[in-house]
Amino acid sequence: MDFKRIGWIFFFAFLGVNIFLFNIYQEADSEQDVVYRSDQKIPIEKRLDSENISYTNNFSKEALQGYYLSGTPTNLQNAVVKEREQLADPDFLKSQTTIKDSKLTHELAETVAFTDTKEAKNVVKKFLTTSDELIFGDDYTYMSKWSNWTDEYPRIFAAQTYEGIPINDDSSLLTVNMTQDTQGYQLLNYTQTHISDLTPLREAMTLYTEEDAINTLYVNNKIPAKSTIKWQQLTYTLTLKVRGQYVYVPAWFVAIVTDDNSLQIEQVNALTNRVITNSTVQTVENP
Repeated sequence: MDFKRIGWIFFFAFLGVNIFLFNIYQEADSEQDVVYRSDQKIPIEKRLDSENISYTNNFSKEALQGYYLSGTPTNLQNAVVKEREQLADPDFLKSQTTIKDSKLTHELAETVAFTDTKEAKNVVKKFLTTSDELIFGDDYTYMSKWSNWTDEYPRIFAAQTYEGIPINDDSSLLTVNMTQDTQGYQLLNYTQTHISDLTPLREAMTLYTEEDAINTLYVNNKIPAKSTIKWQQLTYTLTLKVRGQYVYVPAWFVAIVTDDNSLQIEQVNALTNRVITNSTVQTVENP
């Protein structure tokens, strides 16, 4: 028996295992680096104040629950055909409607008008629940923070939600375009995408808090001095497309108005507490 040869075999085997474990440790250590750096004794509010960064309220320390979610883009063409059959109305969403690439666009025949932005919530709620020019309206919730009132053509948004957390992604969004004149605002048309069969891929997990997310953005220099944190919200965001299935993760979206009055939206993964603002959606196609 060649004991020397066996000894070398064991040596290289253990060396390989140690290198493997070391790589895992390095990856875990780098993933936790942001969390560790953000866990400082000085309150985040004081650090923001020191750089003249404005915000409305103190940041919540409540640890919420969230999931990895899976869903399938709804075939809106088939959904509209099915709805026509159920309503016994062959003209439902037939005129002034186009459907392309899982997106439905519709010009409203009966426009809705209101005079004040404070009325938007009730107007949109009524539109979602009673309009006969909309499908899946009950699945959407008005998102006041996302709405834009400053452009030439203002827009309001509604999103699908899962257990109270909205999905902030173009794959699950209702965008209502408006016009503005001296009389107020008028709904013109909308574009719509929809996700079906939203399902958790694993049990609920405890998420990093709103305060954690602000800490992480601050220590990574994502909040410029003299800026204003306009709003922050926990939402789901799309991270992966796997053979027709979409996978979403919970993330903190933070809107920041910089000193030159430009708006930037930052994102922090609420499961890992890492900045994912510029992350791309990975796609896995059929083999």
